[in-house]
Amino acid sequence: MPTVQVCLQWAAVVFNAFTLIIGILATLAGAYDLLHKLEEGSAEHIDIEKIVQLSIAGTLILAAIIGCSGAFLGSIKVLVVVSYKPSFYLPPLLTLHSQHLALLGLLIGAHGWKLTNYNETKQQDTTEVFVMGIWMKELAHPGAMYQLQRRYECCGDKGYADYTSLKLKVPPSCFHTEDGVHALNPYPDGCMKVVKRDHLKLYRLEKWTHIGLISYEIVGIILAITLSCQLTTKTRRYAY
Repeated sequence: MPTVQVCLQWAAVVFNAFTLIIGILATLAGAYDLLHKLEEGSAEHIDIEKIVQLSIAGTLILAAIIGCSGAFLGSIKVLVVVSYKPSFYLPPLLTLHSQHLALLGLLIGAHGWKLTNYNETKQQDTTEVFVMGIWMKELAHPGAMYQLQRRYECCGDKGYADYTSLKLKVPPSCFHTEDGVHALNPYPDGCMKVVKRDHLKLYRLEKWTHIGLISYEIVGIILAITLSCQLTTKTRRYAY
């Protein structure tokens, strides 16, 4: 029958394997989002939050690798650093400095920072400035709205009338295309409305993702502490 330590080790291995998958997916998602922003021409709106997001994903991968290695090997040297502070009157004071725990704690702090800076109004204002900026570029250099209109299936700033009212030809990117054939009518919604709506959905999804990851990482901390205590107890028992 498996011992408690073995069960804890395999639970930690499985947990960190899932964490590694989550970290890789988060990195790919962040890179994909960054690539699309560059294609849309919004590189100037890539702020520190996007850098933090990619840093969180990278740290998550690192934490998973360290945690999985320590749990799989069952080694205190990998999972934790153990130091003793000898005393004549008191028993040795055992202090655990876990690399894995430190990274998970750092991740929770990063998620908390993201949540404290959560502001839907500011996000909507930023999106509005972004769309308006591309529309102004479109007026000066036709074609600037191409990627945005194709991706979000929208037309103009507030609608295709933005083109017709200025005596401009409605571009092909404003029409749904299938097998090289354009639809008769352009997309009815303007890009301002559609982009603000879609960006808000993603922003809210990010918020709940951070909340979920905090809960997930707390479970990881509890599991790592329990396994560390089990390994430490075993080590101290063998020392006598």
